Amino acid sequence: MKSKDMSKEVKTKIHLLLDGIEDEAILNQVMEEVAFYANKKDITDDLNTDQLNELDKAMEEANKKETIPWDDFKKEMNEWRKKWLLANASSITLSGFINIC
Repeated sequence: MKSKDMSKEVKTKIHLLLDGIEDEAILNQVMEEVAFYANKKDITDDLNTDQLNELDKAMEEANKKETIPWDDFKKEMNEWRKKWLLANASSITLSGFINIC
């Protein structure tokens, strides 16, 4: 089923559900919830194609349990930070150093 057809089908089901609600308070609650989600911007909206592909890959790895423990990640980040600081030491100001740390 194509996305447009599926979207139309879902909207039809929502309309049918709403038509069956007689309680005005419940309808107002539903309206508030729908308005909240309708106005939400998806975090992925601003990602480019490469970033979306990278995100998909990361999600696949996480689903396959191809992850590393948090402590290992922190250790790797600290090692990367030290190497970066050594490589960029001549161009870092004191305030820049504080922001990095």
